Amino acid sequence: MAKIIVAGGGHGGVTAAIKLSQNGYDVILIERASKSELGLPQTDAIDQSAFDYAGIPVPENFVLGKNEITFVPLDSRLGSLTIPPQSENSVIVDRKELINYLFSLAEQNGTEIHYEESIIKPIILGNRVVGVVTDKGEYYADLVVDACGVNSPVRDGLPMYMGVDRPIRKYDALFSYRAYFNKNGNIPQPETTYNLYLKDDGTVGFRWLITEENRVDALICRFRRPTESEIQSVIEDMRKENPQMGTEIIYGGLYDIIPVCQPLAVIVANGYAAVGDCAFMTFSVKGSGIAYCLMAGTMLAETVMKDNRNCYDRESLWDYQKRFFKEIGFGAAGIAVCKNLLPYMKAEDVNKMFKQNLLKSDELALLFRDGANAVLNKNGLNIIKEKIRAVRDEPRLKELLGNLAVWMGKYLIVQTQFPNKYDNKEIDEWVEKYNKFFESIRYKE
Repeated sequence: MAKIIVAGGGHGGVTAAIKLSQNGYDVILIERASKSELGLPQTDAIDQSAFDYAGIPVPENFVLGKNEITFVPLDSRLGSLTIPPQSENSVIVDRKELINYLFSLAEQNGTEIHYEESIIKPIILGNRVVGVVTDKGEYYADLVVDACGVNSPVRDGLPMYMGVDRPIRKYDALFSYRAYFNKNGNIPQPETTYNLYLKDDGTVGFRWLITEENRVDALICRFRRPTESEIQSVIEDMRKENPQMGTEIIYGGLYDIIPVCQPLAVIVANGYAAVGDCAFMTFSVKGSGIAYCLMAGTMLAETVMKDNRNCYDRESLWDYQKRFFKEIGFGAAGIAVCKNLLPYMKAEDVNKMFKQNLLKSDELALLFRDGANAVLNKNGLNIIKEKIRAVRDEPRLKELLGNLAVWMGKYLIVQTQFPNKYDNKEIDEWVEKYNKFFESIRYKE
């Protein structure tokens, strides 16, 4: 059987390792962290359907739950907006428990795991990736699965002609801080327990505060890395508004980077396939992309197993890219289109949207459930047009929503031009259109 290197321990890479080693492939997974350091100390709600898609059993200690999210405007005179709980079952998981569970499944199926080994760069021979260089040596394989995360040294080390490139730029990623504080038991439970605050510092960002049974979950996100003093200032403001939030950090307290841009236009090359954050497969509403990664890792493994010639070149791996975009990527890219509007908005714009009743709970619930598919259709575009008419006396909001409608229309055209069959010329032409479109709507200061 072919030899596979999984570079990095991202959820998508580990999922691919589970599937491939289970089917007799020689799989080595190289992870820079120690076994005890795996995973972020935080919990997330992940659609159970992603586990079902991957054929991964959900452990009994992973509980089912539903989130009832409340959007809170900056202007306290405006009412908040609560989205009804989603109908799908979500699995509430601790990330450290989840990644350790996935690693154990991979090891049980025969994956050879190397902990505390950092990947430095890919090994390129001609126009093919043939292995990786680590701080402990060189490894060669028939296929390298890149699951090294947003700042992957494998992806960044690929030559330009392979087409798998796009540097992270401003507004492509959120810098987050997340900590769990003790809960003041003598404070009554608030009316709403999952509060999401938009544009909370008057620039670009958001925060949430989730009051759980025994702790308070605080998240702060910015499109630029916040300083420690800024974090502490926001935390103090949150504590004033939410007296149930204690002063002791009992879990977490770490920084992270969350990509929120469109997926890479090309995620495969000769001897190479990207999965997870290194390919920008994220949707921060649903477990920060973990669900996407479980599915993408499964698609990749199934594509590899279909290659009877063991080529693992761009052509034989193209089915993975096609499946990803058809099932996930186009929706994720559509969310990125909407996200590109945020840098153009000011805090007062968000307040006006609440005041004009442009944000409705049923529409937001649909967006949370179906992602960009909720608006990437005739009905969705009609909803946007209705909102434009509703703000005809607000020139700035009208302009912002008008831009979004135009962007969505152009994006739909790009989406429909995706090549269904492998053809280098057609692929290169589509990649140019895809990248050119997103560059045209990128906020430029």
